Amino acid sequence: MKNKPFVQKELKDAIFHLMDQVNLSLESEQNVDDFLDKTDLFDRWELLLPEEEYPIFVIAVLNNIRRNSIIDVIVGAIIDNSKTNMYDVLPNVQKEEFRSHFGEHPFS
Repeated sequence: MKNKPFVQKELKDAIFHLMDQVNLSLESEQNVDDFLDKTDLFDRWELLLPEEEYPIFVIAVLNNIRRNSIIDVIVGAIIDNSKTNMYDVLPNVQKEEFRSHFGEHPFS
């Protein structure tokens, strides 16, 4: 597994990307309830988050709340949650593949 700070950065980037997608969608869809009924943007995230943190996540995304204190709690909950593998659910968060550096020039 990648080191924890790198995984945290990737998850934050994925959350911010989701926030951007939701904001674009809400510009055309004025009713939040209709948007939530029609969208599947949150489905993968629901698998990652514990039940207690999921509503906080949805509210933060819908309101485009990017405060570090809130995002860090969400990211920590995803990393600590063991009910599913985040790499299977979020394709943008990639597993680090083992790569041998044996025989390579250090500046190549």
